[in-house]
Amino acid sequence: MQRYNVFGQIHKGLRAFMYDTALSLQQTWFADSSAGGAALAKVDSVLAHFDAHAHHEDHFILPAIARFEKALVEEFEKEHVTDLELSNRLRSLLNIYYHCVSGEEKKEIGSAICKSFVEFMVFNLEHMAKEEILLNRTLWKHYTDDEIMEIQQRLVATIPPQEMAEGAKWMFRGINNSEAIHWLKGVKEEAPEFVFQSLLDIAEREMPAERWNLIMDAVCEGAITV
Repeated sequence: MQRYNVFGQIHKGLRAFMYDTALSLQQTWFADSSAGGAALAKVDSVLAHFDAHAHHEDHFILPAIARFEKALVEEFEKEHVTDLELSNRLRSLLNIYYHCVSGEEKKEIGSAICKSFVEFMVFNLEHMAKEEILLNRTLWKHYTDDEIMEIQQRLVATIPPQEMAEGAKWMFRGINNSEAIHWLKGVKEEAPEFVFQSLLDIAEREMPAERWNLIMDAVCEGAITV
């Protein structure tokens, strides 16, 4: 039986956000302040989302695991510190770029930002993969799927609306059709109508029309396709 992966959907969204930002950085001519500023705004948003994600895990997921695997939790807490260090290094480079005057300076710092972002991305890809193996293993050993989902619901209830909307945007870009259908059907059945409609609006904006129509047909008809 396939167990519930509490990290699956949010990690797909975070990976999609990083991939998109990495591509934007590669395509940016940093001597152009307007283009550089637009790309770096995406970097800053990625950093904010990863900081928030680590905060949520530290306050909800890791305490549930610490009851049984304290050493494992300490290992991941250390990795969250490393992640913050990588984020702060990037923020320092962003600040330097904004204070550059010449195009040559901007290109040089832009190159450093690209390299630093790749380091940040590689670390987080590996970190998230470890979470989905090691942390899930402990959760599945000691909790039922219903109990894991209850932990997740308490976590989600603390997320501000703006952060929730931005996260949903990238999750819809990162998940497959079956996952999108299950998500929307679950919200339709359990949440107030305005919450469901808000999520539908985000999905429609972020998905190609052909994909959106397929998903809407399944949600409205109750059919789930893989």
